[in-house]
Amino acid sequence: MSQIVKETTKFMWRSDKNRLFMAISTIVVLLYTLFIVPNLSSEDEINIKNLEREMSGNVVQFEESLDSGLLVPNALTGTTAYNDLRHEYVAQREMLTALKQGDVRRYVTNNYRPEAANDDSEGIEQIASGVLGYELEQSFQQQKYNFYAKEVKDLSFHTVHDRTSFQQIHLFFIGFGPILLLLGLIFLINDVHVKDRSLLTQKIGVPINWQKYLWVQAMSALGFVLLFYLSLGFLFFMLNGLLHGFGALKLPIGYYNAFYESGLYNIENFQIQTIAWFIARALPYLLLLSYLFTRLNTLLSLWTKQSIVSMVLSMFLLSFQFIYYGSDATKLLGLDITYFPQTYFDFGKIITGRFELQVGAELPHLFIRGLVVLALTILMIEILIFISSKKITRQKFVN
Repeated sequence: MSQIVKETTKFMWRSDKNRLFMAISTIVVLLYTLFIVPNLSSEDEINIKNLEREMSGNVVQFEESLDSGLLVPNALTGTTAYNDLRHEYVAQREMLTALKQGDVRRYVTNNYRPEAANDDSEGIEQIASGVLGYELEQSFQQQKYNFYAKEVKDLSFHTVHDRTSFQQIHLFFIGFGPILLLLGLIFLINDVHVKDRSLLTQKIGVPINWQKYLWVQAMSALGFVLLFYLSLGFLFFMLNGLLHGFGALKLPIGYYNAFYESGLYNIENFQIQTIAWFIARALPYLLLLSYLFTRLNTLLSLWTKQSIVSMVLSMFLLSFQFIYYGSDATKLLGLDITYFPQTYFDFGKIITGRFELQVGAELPHLFIRGLVVLALTILMIEILIFISSKKITRQKFVN
């Protein structure tokens, strides 16, 4: 067994495509941390120059209102145009003072936020923001600000704007992070079994049965990929932590608690949890899905005997939910969509309740149901592998 592990690990490391993938991934992480994270901004992050320009405009407008005598209260609002502009100017001045003095606590307790506060991000920053879950967190910003003001002692602007390492990891997993990790896994392991067809003389006489051999080979490849992901994650965590702060597991994240009796968009449904709570629930999904796609690759390799075909089929199954049904779909083939494993590939939205908000339906125990569905899917794949390996023996496979 140790021979198989060593041989598989050596193959994974020496593979040109794997080395290229790992090199590019490392470069992307370094570039992202050094150049993109500092420029990433949420929708309510305020640009000081724009704020000063708006303040100047407000001064001109409320002085013109005063000179024109526009002091009669509006019948609908009960306030005058002068008072509205003057009140906004005062709020803007307080916000500008907080920003220039670096007073983070005053910043989060100030309720002034201009519409489209920051629309300066473009190009690669917009792409990165789309891949991460920045937009998904916007609906929970006020709840998070309240938490920051009351519970966080060493508060910084990096924390408020979700730039610390723990916060970035959370954003990665509620965005397209799970899909990207699974795509990388599929790419790295797609040829781990099929390579045996070109290494026939090295495989004859291995003292282990065919089913166990395939499992050990698959687990060795999975272990290699997970170790690479852990190393890459550690590199990002440390580098980003040194530059922008490590954050803390107790920091808040957005959580949608579906309770539709009070209304779909009732403020009480928009709550917060902690990063520790999220990570504890994300790990089982990440491990189950990693194992599922690793064993799916084993099954497809047995059936097709072609690494490229196995990779394409696996990627198709992974992207099925984005191709064949919309984000608000609740049925597939006439059955509830929660009975299909594809629903749980993007597990960040499952954990944080955003899937229920997305489909507009209250789905109790969705977190547990997802784990059960994935476990049953793995069981089905294992049964198919066992049956297939009985019909497609080692000799048939390599010939």
